[in-house]
Amino acid sequence: MLKLKSLVVVAVSAALSACGGSSGGSSSSNTPVEPVTPPPTFTGQFVDSPVQGLNYQTVSQSGMTNENGEFIYQNNETISFSIGGIAFPEIAAQSLITPMTVFSTEDIEAVEVVNMIRLLQSLDVDGQPDNGIEISQTTHELAANLDIDFSSPDFEDSVSALIVDSNVVNTYLISAEQALYHFRETLGLIDSTPRDECGNDHPMVGATGVFETFAHGVMGEARVIDNCTIEISNFSYDGLGPDVFFYGAIEHDYEGATGFSMGEQLNGRVYMNETIVVTLPESRTLDDINTISVWCVDFAADFGSLRLAL
Repeated sequence: MLKLKSLVVVAVSAALSACGGSSGGSSSSNTPVEPVTPPPTFTGQFVDSPVQGLNYQTVSQSGMTNENGEFIYQNNETISFSIGGIAFPEIAAQSLITPMTVFSTEDIEAVEVVNMIRLLQSLDVDGQPDNGIEISQTTHELAANLDIDFSSPDFEDSVSALIVDSNVVNTYLISAEQALYHFRETLGLIDSTPRDECGNDHPMVGATGVFETFAHGVMGEARVIDNCTIEISNFSYDGLGPDVFFYGAIEHDYEGATGFSMGEQLNGRVYMNETIVVTLPESRTLDDINTISVWCVDFAADFGSLRLAL
């Protein structure tokens, strides 16, 4: 024990000598040391909707985006985002980053952009990107060894197992149409204000109908509210069909020339006694519809349909 104490004394004495210190007198300067001011940091946001749970990395900062999609960076840095091993291209850090920013394009329909928003929205924990997108820690762990090419024609196959295993609401990669609709809403490219010409003088206003169930537990009823709006109430659907929409048509001709989709895709989540308001497309009127279906585009299948009548 005495030997150990001696070594400690020697070590301390050596350290003092190395620093210019000694037991007698002092030659230290009284010049004040200027404190080093760290460079300022800035807060940016990653948006499809705000995306929570993306890993990010700059030279000075690292972490995970918060519930507002926010990350921290310093001026003139580059930044990279990732989900497990799925690395996004490195870009200049800035206050607002979208999938279009990541791929340095202004084309909202560029294949890389579309595949990224499809993946982000599909991996959202609750399957409702309108309230924000959350990527779970489970997804990061499952994707640890994945290396994905967002421009690959095999992109869907390369991420399908990740979506299923992540135990999120969606069980498959959502369609490009659905993902783009949401992304356009986020960017303010869809005018959500009521149509000026939407009166209530059409003879079909007030017409109603009840869904006949054919598959996937489709139930509910419809009512024509005005010249371009239909309310679907008490709506139930198990969410298991791919690429499913409300479709309007004349005499159930959903696959033919009179068929058209209304509203957003029914995107894989379960609906239970819910109310959904759909607006007719700009190019359609109540003259173009007397039947409605919960229609599966991929398989041209009617999961449940009704006829509107007064």
